[in-house]
Amino acid sequence: MADAHREIQPAHYVPESKQWLPGPSQDRAEHMPSFIRVVSWNIDCMRPEPDLRLDAALSYIQHQVFKCRTNRRRPEPCSILLQGVLATAFDTILNNKWVKNFFVVIPSTTDAWPKLAKYGTVTLLSRSLRITKSTTIHFSCSESQHHAVFVDVKLSGLLDTAQASPSSESVVTLRIANTHLDPLPEGASIREKQLKLVADALTQDGLFGGVVGGDFNAVSPNDSALVESVGLWDAWSGVDEGGFTWGYQPRSPLTPGRLDKLVYTPRPGIFIDTPKKIAVGKKYGKLTRRRWISDHYALLTKVQCVYFASDASDYDPSDHGHVQQGLREQRNIETCSLDHPLVSHSPPRSKYIIPLHPGTNSRSRRKPWKRLLRMKSSSPSVEQHSDETRTY
Repeated sequence: MADAHREIQPAHYVPESKQWLPGPSQDRAEHMPSFIRVVSWNIDCMRPEPDLRLDAALSYIQHQVFKCRTNRRRPEPCSILLQGVLATAFDTILNNKWVKNFFVVIPSTTDAWPKLAKYGTVTLLSRSLRITKSTTIHFSCSESQHHAVFVDVKLSGLLDTAQASPSSESVVTLRIANTHLDPLPEGASIREKQLKLVADALTQDGLFGGVVGGDFNAVSPNDSALVESVGLWDAWSGVDEGGFTWGYQPRSPLTPGRLDKLVYTPRPGIFIDTPKKIAVGKKYGKLTRRRWISDHYALLTKVQCVYFASDASDYDPSDHGHVQQGLREQRNIETCSLDHPLVSHSPPRSKYIIPLHPGTNSRSRRKPWKRLLRMKSSSPSVEQHSDETRTY
């Protein structure tokens, strides 16, 4: 059973019985979500007061990231990927009122972690999303009892679900992975094996694709090429220094680095925003005794799956960057503003704009992917344009 997928139970809270019960629970929604926000945060298993720090982390995500001012305010469709959760602090998650009201917790108990693990990964998935499967892999090569948690969710492949009900063909399955790779420079070869196992799990039959977030412990020179070497793409765009997530809380004598990442499967129709660093400088406690919540920054992104009825065979991988940038800009133009809490910029309008109902224009016989890129040859390079709108 080494490195094999093991089925694990999610848990949902039932207010009538005031207890957590095994199994998923989906809140009834008028429309199937077409996107999901993903937060990834290593909350640090090494520091004191793990219960207080974990509670402060959940409070920060609730109030400052998703702007849910009360425990009865429902968040957007989202997944919160936590690493470094001590087994002794696990109940802090289960006792959180906002989590009780709106999330499924995976796994439901620390018994799903490796037998000797004192800390592990926990995924919180909003109940507005439909879960079809949840599994885990215990890394046999791990010296730290590390593992990965996988959750399969259903999303609408349409950009505008309010105007068109998703057909069974356009409903897609996205696999979300949460992992913590082994630390230290000498663990580079182990990290490669672990991430390869995760990458293989994201490309199994029946999946539209996958995204993985977590602490990659990228501390050696070889780690810079690790993501692409296992067939995944890094969602970060820009120089590594702008994306450093560790080494500042407090200032470390070791070199700061981009230890935490969000990466995804490179296939047509999967779009992911450049991750935004959050929880920067966040502390907890009384004014006279403030402490860092974690030594890591957190990451936030938005993932969207767009279903194109007949384009997979006609898709040119080199076009992906152009379409990716076009979708990012359309989101910011049509749904966001500079004041939106989850958006850091609103760039000028792009010529690569994706139609709301891709592949449904009966008047045109053009391939939708080609139609999206019809202005490509006459437009400035996306690389130049993205440099103007990139934020750190």
